[in-house]
This record gives sequence, C-alpha cells and structure tokens, in this order.
Amino acid sequence: MVPIRNLSDLTSAELGRLFSRFGEDFTTVMIDTVIPIVNDVRKNGDGAVKEYTAKFDGVRLDSIIATPDEIEAGRRNTPPGLTGAFLEAKRNIEEFHRLQAREDIRLERGDGAVLGMLYRPIESAAVYVPGGKASYPSSVLMGVIPARLAGVERITLITPPDKNGRLPDIIGAVCAMTGVDTVIKSGGAQGIAAAGYGTESVQKSEIIVGPGNIYVTAAKTYLFSLGAVQIDSLAGPSEVLVIADGRANPRWVAWDLLSQAEHEEQALAILLTTSRDLAEAVREEIDRDLKSGSGRHEMKSASINKNGLILLVDDIDEAIDFSNRFGPEHMELMVEHPMEYLGRIRNVGSLFLGDYAPVAVGDYFSGTNHILPTGGAARFSSGTSVETFMRRTTYQLLSRQALAKARGPVSEMSRVEGFEDKHGGSVNVRFE
Repeated sequence: MVPIRNLSDLTSAELGRLFSRFGEDFTTVMIDTVIPIVNDVRKNGDGAVKEYTAKFDGVRLDSIIATPDEIEAGRRNTPPGLTGAFLEAKRNIEEFHRLQAREDIRLERGDGAVLGMLYRPIESAAVYVPGGKASYPSSVLMGVIPARLAGVERITLITPPDKNGRLPDIIGAVCAMTGVDTVIKSGGAQGIAAAGYGTESVQKSEIIVGPGNIYVTAAKTYLFSLGAVQIDSLAGPSEVLVIADGRANPRWVAWDLLSQAEHEEQALAILLTTSRDLAEAVREEIDRDLKSGSGRHEMKSASINKNGLILLVDDIDEAIDFSNRFGPEHMELMVEHPMEYLGRIRNVGSLFLGDYAPVAVGDYFSGTNHILPTGGAARFSSGTSVETFMRRTTYQLLSRQALAKARGPVSEMSRVEGFEDKHGGSVNVRFE
C-alpha cells in the first residue's frame, strides 16, 4: 500500500534520499564490465560486438548492421494504422522542434570590433533506443528528428536485435520514415562502444543520446570521460511527480502515477496534494489496479511498493517548492488555473499542465521530447532538443582602434595572472 505522509514530517535523511536519488554508484559495473567491453570493441571491432551480443542477448549476428532489406521489411510488415499513428506523431514533433532552431549572433561595436556566434550541427550522431523488456519506436522519433532538423549529416541508431537477430519490424518502420542512415543491431556497452569508436562496419559518431540501462549509461560516461564523444545526460529510472488539488480526479491521478510505474521496477511515482481525501482515493485506485493483475503487473507492483509515495502539503506553493528542489523528469500540475503557477516552476524535465495533459501524450504524440534528465538532473540540465546536436562557435574581428582600446586592460589583467610576457606582449607588439 502506498504510504501517505505529511511533507513536513519527513526527516532530513528522508528528504536527502529523495533529493539525491540518481541511483546506485556504478563504479563496480564500470571497472568490472563496461571498461573491458568498451576497450575490447575499440580493439577488435565487429567481432567483439558480435561476441557480446551472443553472450548477453543470446543472438549470433552475421552482421552488426541492419540491412536495407530488414528496414524495408519492417516498413512493409507494420500495419497501416500503426504507421499512420507514428507519422502523425512525427509531424507534431517536427513542428515543435523546428521552432528550436537558433540564429547566428553578430555584434558590431563603434570601434570596429565585430563579435559573433555561429551555430553549426555536429556532423554525426548516434541515438540509443532500448530493447529487451520492451520496444521503444517512439524513442527513434525523439532522438532522430531533432538531430535531422539540426542538420546532422549522418545518424546512427543503436538498438538490441530481436531473438532472431533481426531488427524489430516497428523499429525498422520508424527508421525508414525518419531517414536513419545506419542501424547497429546491438545494445548495451558494446553497442555504445561501436558508435563511439567506430568499427569495420560503423562510422564513428561524435555524440550519443538516448536512455538505457546502467551498462549503457556507464559506457556513455566512460567514452565522454575519454573525450571520445559528447553525450546528452546520465539516464536513471523514469519518474513522475504529480501535484494535485482536491478537485482532481483520483482515478486520473492514479493512472498517471501507474503509467510511470509500469516502465520498470525502479521507476519513481510521487503525488503531492493539499487534500487527504484525494490522497486516500488515489491510494485506493492504485491498490485496486495492482490487485487486478492488469498490464505489466509485476513491474508496477515492484515500483509502487518500493518507490510509491503520497505527500500531504498545506498549499500548492509548498508543493512547487518541493518540486523545485526535487527536479523531476516529468511533473504534472493538476490544479485549477495551472498557468498561473508557470512562472514559479523551475527544474523540471518536462511539464504537463492541467487535467488533460498526462505524461503519456508527451511520451508519444504532442511534440515535446521524451528524452529527459532523470534523478534530479533537471536542476542543471535539459531534455533533448535541436540544440543538443548543435555546436556554438564564437568569432571576433578587431580593428586597430578596437585593439588599442583593449591594450591597457589586457596588459593589467595578464600581469596579475603572470602572463604579461606573451599574453600582454602579443597585444603590445602590434603597436611597436
């Protein structure tokens, strides 16, 4: 049964666990498993990827790359109604992400100085799409579309094969509609390493985005630490924080919490409410669903029993203050006049306002991105966007007059830092 607590009664230790919750330290996983796999793939390429795919997925691959025929078969085998749903979602995601394009900046000063910033796409990108427990074709849309709109020239997909060693049909269909260039049929650390270093069959990618399990996260982190690739963020278990007042529909709230719980056993679902009546009604709805055995019952039960929590607050402002410290991946604000609170809300991966905006619509269809920071990382990072796949380059052109204006300050500043000989000198020499 989900516990109901007063937020004000939580101890400092309990609050600390909520606010510092990214997950277990993966040092052991990194040292014992991930680093050896990544280094093996770097050295032995396709052969190492095939070996680990056989070991971890029980699949022997003839090639680690999906053939054009596999991708076309996926497109052909996907029912038209399902294809239509993904195409409509694709249009919505493209429409919203097109607005994220950044324009170059140029500043001209009266002394002849010209400063600017250029936005240019990263040349190659890889998108990780999890497999195993479930298939996530929606993540193909969320990773590939912003990369394509940014102007990335070459996009690689990384995803585990099915039990027959083939690309799942629906993944192939969405790859076809988004124009993916290469598909690596291997997940885990070996798939990440193949994209990060390149192999005989795979060209190296400069950035890797997308969520995965602890081995995927550790491999991305290791490659980033070596300067091999850029990454989006570290992905932990999925999470939702719902803030609701007494007029919210308890069944809707319960189902929104359960929709995150059915992701995985470690998923986190928390409700903050001003109403004890709503809290108890939501708990009853959750208990009723779990007892029914519906859907992904074992996963939901494990998540709710371990991480489910309902907190009572005095007012919505108190709930928002908690959210700002918590930094949830998803936050639903199911209150009257939710837009009035928009200016107070910070540190949320993606925000869902009102009674008719469940997280699921953002996961699939509305147009926002579902590759988001988890574990409190929303306090300092953002979800995937077109800008994720862009580089910023500054430039400057200075006239003699502009440099003369800078000469004195640069001399003083370089002197205090101990670099007056050549830092300051590189300016002064131009006036000798």
